[in-house]
Amino acid sequence: MERKLPKKVLVTAGMPNGNKPLHIGHISQFIWADFYARFMRDRIGSENVLFFSGTDGFGSSTDEKYRKLKEAGEINSTLPEYVEHFHNLQKETLQNYEISLTKFYASCLPPALKYHTEISAFFFEKMLGNGKMQKRATEQFYDEKLNLVLNGRQVEGKCPIEGCQSEVGYADECSLGHQYSPRDLIDPKSTLSGTTPTFRNITNYYFSLDEYRENLLNIITKLKEQENTHKFIVKEMRDYLSRPAIYVKQEKQADLDKLDLPNLHEKRFDDKKARFELIFNSIKDRDTACDILRENEISYTTNKALAPLRITGNTPWGVPVPQIEPETKDLTFYVWPESLWAPISFTKTYLTETNSPQVWQDWWCKKDNELTQFIGEDNIYFYALAEPAMFMAVNGKINNENPQENELQIPNIIANKHVLFNNIKASSSGSLKAPTAQDLLENYTAEQLRCHFLGMNVNNSAYNFKSKVITPEDFEGTGDPVVAQGNMLTNIFNRIIRSVLYSIQTLFDGKIPQNSPSAQTIQDANEVVKQYEEKALNFKFNEIMILLDEYFRKANQDWSVRSKSQDEEVKKQLIADSIHVIRTGVTLIHPIAPKGAELVAKFLKADDKIWDWSNISKTLKELYPNTESFEFLEPKFDFFKKHPSQIN
Repeated sequence: MERKLPKKVLVTAGMPNGNKPLHIGHISQFIWADFYARFMRDRIGSENVLFFSGTDGFGSSTDEKYRKLKEAGEINSTLPEYVEHFHNLQKETLQNYEISLTKFYASCLPPALKYHTEISAFFFEKMLGNGKMQKRATEQFYDEKLNLVLNGRQVEGKCPIEGCQSEVGYADECSLGHQYSPRDLIDPKSTLSGTTPTFRNITNYYFSLDEYRENLLNIITKLKEQENTHKFIVKEMRDYLSRPAIYVKQEKQADLDKLDLPNLHEKRFDDKKARFELIFNSIKDRDTACDILRENEISYTTNKALAPLRITGNTPWGVPVPQIEPETKDLTFYVWPESLWAPISFTKTYLTETNSPQVWQDWWCKKDNELTQFIGEDNIYFYALAEPAMFMAVNGKINNENPQENELQIPNIIANKHVLFNNIKASSSGSLKAPTAQDLLENYTAEQLRCHFLGMNVNNSAYNFKSKVITPEDFEGTGDPVVAQGNMLTNIFNRIIRSVLYSIQTLFDGKIPQNSPSAQTIQDANEVVKQYEEKALNFKFNEIMILLDEYFRKANQDWSVRSKSQDEEVKKQLIADSIHVIRTGVTLIHPIAPKGAELVAKFLKADDKIWDWSNISKTLKELYPNTESFEFLEPKFDFFKKHPSQIN
């Protein structure tokens, strides 16, 4: 099904945490988002595309890491200064990778902090006013030794979710994003005192996420019909939309049979895993059943399921909750919900600070616009389930997954699989430290790395990042995969451009032959453009890399054969055909390697018209009829350069 082009596009990339530099999983996600933002600017006009991200500065994770470093005497900054340090590092790395963000803000720092506080209050008041939030006194971890309520990363244990492979579980979510009741965390310990915490009833506000199960199932039905949906996203979403369940081992059957569990929807036995599956109609019933099992000392695990999402917390380092009720005094927003609406805050920040006549609703609330968010697979629960449900809650009292004009639209979520390092998830919080994004630039150019990460099939499967520089033992007698991916530019496309320009200089005294490209050349180019656009709109960026590699290799093979001719007319026609390949190729390369593409355009004496897709079927001669010569090319000049360490 052909996809209609949107009027405007707003692109976001997942927000990196405010206590670390960017790792390779981060930069892979940013490069995918940047390709799409650049492509859309060329396709529908740069004035119709915004691209935002920012440092996720609040939350107990950053607060706790800062506290430990401060206590150890390793830093002497304030908490905002600590976050600002990493924000600047992240921003510098993104610039080094040529990531073309409209703005990269920090949710906890000026100028975005002011507007983020306003948008946070807007969400809170709308959801509360529409009856989609509830005050609940729930158990939270409490450090008896320190007389302190513990939040998030101040508690560590083991995730209770069935089959979870995370390295650590925190107070109510694990490192892979699974949500659970604090009571279910296995072997919890306070990171502040090392003691086993107790529980205290603490009142907070919860969003009724579990009420949106049917709406989210309807969204899944639509996603399955769309060609551009990454299939594993649907599976992950569906896993969370199963009915709440508890799993109890077979040997506990006698104890289980004595219990009267509330509103049990179904009880069945799983022969393969030798366990009972207890399935409930609501998360509330399952929580009650969990309490009964704990009281009777029956061990269990649970499945992924929608549960009320905590919106507020007691961590001082956070966005303050608006003081509209006595219970909101001294509360801050839980970091996950506020990070989901942070891109709206960034939009408002940018439009206000630039004195734009537009408002944030012009981008987020129009049916002709497109909202596309690039995330890692860990965050599907929040972006693909919690976010659309909260947007529905802001829109009105009636749950509706089909927003009207001037209501918050449901974003398109592009989640990529993990980037692995030594077959383990690349993460700065895991036990195996992958190289940072900045580290990679010590041995590769940004363009080589952009090609490599775009060539990864992370839309379908996890990718194990390997490099001959970092793990030379894996590549004895073979080439470096990062360099090999970049060869499409540094070798193949570079070669055809230089061949054409040098031939014009040496054979035709710098004057461009006036031949038009052949009908076959134009047909081939148009077919590549058609396939490229289809793959770009369906987020198959890795297939674009294969498509262009084949296109440029074919052009080089054609040059190798026809350039041997002694017939001047044959050479003139070859140059005309090859110029059209370059003209087409440089536009298609622009979102992949912008700096090199713009250098090629400079030598062709082309302006910004060459990037405009409304001109993409035009020849260079049609675009610039008065151009008689190209800029002079010095010997051994490279448009797409290798890293100095790779040059012998």
